[in-house]
Amino acid sequence: MRLLHISDLHAGKTLGRTNRNEDLHYALEQVISICHEERVDVLLIAGDIYDKSHPDHESHNLIMDFLTRIHTTGIHTVLIAGNHDSYDFIKSYKNLGRVANIHAFDRPCKNPKDCIIKLGNITIACLPYPSERVITHIGEHTQRSYTEKVANYLKALAKEVESADYSILLAHIMIEKAKVSGTERQASIGEFYAIKPEHIPKEFNYVALGHVHRHQQIISSRIYYSGSLYQIDFSEKGMEKYVNLVLLEEQEVKPIKLDLKRELYEVRIGTKDNFNTVLSYLKELKGLVKVVLETDIRDSTIPIKKKNLEDVLGERLVRFEIEPIAENNAEESYKSEKLDLVSAYETYYRKTYRCQLPEDIKKEFINILGKAEHEAHTA
Repeated sequence: MRLLHISDLHAGKTLGRTNRNEDLHYALEQVISICHEERVDVLLIAGDIYDKSHPDHESHNLIMDFLTRIHTTGIHTVLIAGNHDSYDFIKSYKNLGRVANIHAFDRPCKNPKDCIIKLGNITIACLPYPSERVITHIGEHTQRSYTEKVANYLKALAKEVESADYSILLAHIMIEKAKVSGTERQASIGEFYAIKPEHIPKEFNYVALGHVHRHQQIISSRIYYSGSLYQIDFSEKGMEKYVNLVLLEEQEVKPIKLDLKRELYEVRIGTKDNFNTVLSYLKELKGLVKVVLETDIRDSTIPIKKKNLEDVLGERLVRFEIEPIAENNAEESYKSEKLDLVSAYETYYRKTYRCQLPEDIKKEFINILGKAEHEAHTA
């Protein structure tokens, strides 16, 4: 059996007014080609199919077209919900299993047997994004930590695959020490939700993970994040993208690099840079661009420079930021980009109490923030 592991499609993602479905479609076309060329038997999609819990029609049609085309080749597709996906929306995909080789798992099952699928000589155990409320609801003690609950559920899944020739874990979870890209939801990647690598049962021959956008191997040769299919946001600039071809019998994992439709660039224009020279450089860039202009906020030429940037880049300019250099802003420079809640709370605490936010309070704040996001996700 030959498997292809992908994740974090984020259909419907936008950067400002720029829709990223064009980039996703370009990546999915390559996935289809790889499936043909490598004679793939099973496609594994490890969650975050959509960027929002209620996707728009264009994004839904894009995913349905992709799944349909994969089905017509005879390939089985196994997909799970991620933290960006609506459980109920992914649940509607279950009906596809009656007429197509598409097997959807929307949430952790009360009975782990119901999250197991057998295809040929492989058995796949599925763990969609485990909302704390759902994990507790299926029988775990409420006072146990989130990681304990997930670890126990993983043990229960492993027990169901003990007799399998080959077994796969398909999961959307955060693993401790995984290298994040910076585009993941911060509240879902904190310490409270990080599973220790040693809690992944050894019964699984390959662990196909989603949630973290950077392609990487986690300690063991059998545990992988395939990463997002395209550069999600500017913190992923310069990051190469891959899918994993898994050859079980050969015990081999072959990362296959994807081409990018529109690469992301971040260009900083300093006070000593020649603006016209920078414009000439920007004119040659083919991807999407974020420009950070370092300048005195009293500079009357800022609107003119912005207009020049828009004329040169057009729709390729998706983000423009001003970084003031005036003396009264030297301590903390302003950025138009929205601060995340943890950073905002750190700033509030520092200004209010004249000291840094203690680590224990920060950890508790992240825990509360994460719980609130889980509740909102499953409401």
